[in-house]
Amino acid sequence: MKPSIKILLAKKRPKHTGKYPVKLQVIFQRKMKQYPFGIDLTNEEFDYVLNPAKYKGRFDAKTKRDLVDVQVAIHAKFAKANEIITKMIDFSFSIFERKLNQKKLANTDVYQYYENIIQRFRDKDRLGTADTYQCSLSSLKLFRPELSFREITVDFLEAYEAWFLGRGRSISTVGIYLRPLRAVMNEAISDGIISRESHYPFGKRLYQIPASKNIKKALTMEEIGKFFQFEALPGTWQEKSRDFFIFSYLCNGINMKDICLLKNIDIQGEYIRYTRAKTQHTHRSSNTKISIYVSPESQAIINRWRNADRRPEAYLFPILTQGMNAAEQMLRFKQFTQNVNKNIKKIATTLGIDKHVTTYFARHSFATVLRRSGASTEMISESLGHTSTKTTASYLDSFEDDKRKEIMAALTNFDTK
Repeated sequence: MKPSIKILLAKKRPKHTGKYPVKLQVIFQRKMKQYPFGIDLTNEEFDYVLNPAKYKGRFDAKTKRDLVDVQVAIHAKFAKANEIITKMIDFSFSIFERKLNQKKLANTDVYQYYENIIQRFRDKDRLGTADTYQCSLSSLKLFRPELSFREITVDFLEAYEAWFLGRGRSISTVGIYLRPLRAVMNEAISDGIISRESHYPFGKRLYQIPASKNIKKALTMEEIGKFFQFEALPGTWQEKSRDFFIFSYLCNGINMKDICLLKNIDIQGEYIRYTRAKTQHTHRSSNTKISIYVSPESQAIINRWRNADRRPEAYLFPILTQGMNAAEQMLRFKQFTQNVNKNIKKIATTLGIDKHVTTYFARHSFATVLRRSGASTEMISESLGHTSTKTTASYLDSFEDDKRKEIMAALTNFDTK
């Protein structure tokens, strides 16, 4: 089945000029959607554009020239819509919309593809992902100001890697910047711009994107104990930073963004149950909720910093405020994490801990302590919200709450060095 399409003048709400927007109407399986052309016309102008030979009214020469340009633009987009529908084996509104709104690409402007994808992420408020793609795009432009898909070869990628490392950057950052490029190429293949067989440079015996090989560091139990015993001036950022660092450690290594996003409704009895923000846009089983046992120490921190608003949908901590848009939330996440990191580093120095401590240390320390306590890899992966492997996925939801309580006891066993 194919959808039906037509051009119409949407007359429900005239513009202040007295004109109406021209739209493309698509109907498929009794569902209708309309897409604006970005063009406004009067009834007479619309009649002329659709069928100038039969139009009996009069326009001056300039108006006619302008309407001819409008006619060309409308028919070009209508033809594009027809072509997209014809090539689609199974019609989907979402794929149709992406292809319809995608700017015309020269055979293949890689950077224009990037811009299209970045804009889609921004439209969906996925600003962190958009920023990652933007950094990748900016780096590639520095290396090669203009780039077509056919130029992306194994030699090109190896040359980019060498250039990037020569600028003093790390091999793990190379991987961070090239993964978006690989995703862009996969989309171009899906759109029929290039073929995988002839132009795909990634994979075994081709170019393999470097994986991060940074050595993750954790605090010793003695060092963690020092953070628990550190006395900060009540009500200060130092106290708040210490508390949220400890809260992260005790609560499965929850990151600062997820702490900010916790809501009152996420507290269910003795447990916090939430979905990681990082996985909410995936289509895998990674949207499974993480369960955290709220220890007495965690509860004390909640009580100390909790939001006065106790409505279920209110944020647990008054870091974000209701009504913030995605950009405002992202700025607040960054500010909050920066403040915590700044104070955590000062506390570490005061305690004589010679490590560049950040909030990530809480997450890695949690995993390390559980491993030393005898917890299985599967439970650690589940607790951290890692669901990228089949082994981890097969164990999701397999641990009883009593087991969580037992494991949590190891987190404050400071007698172990």
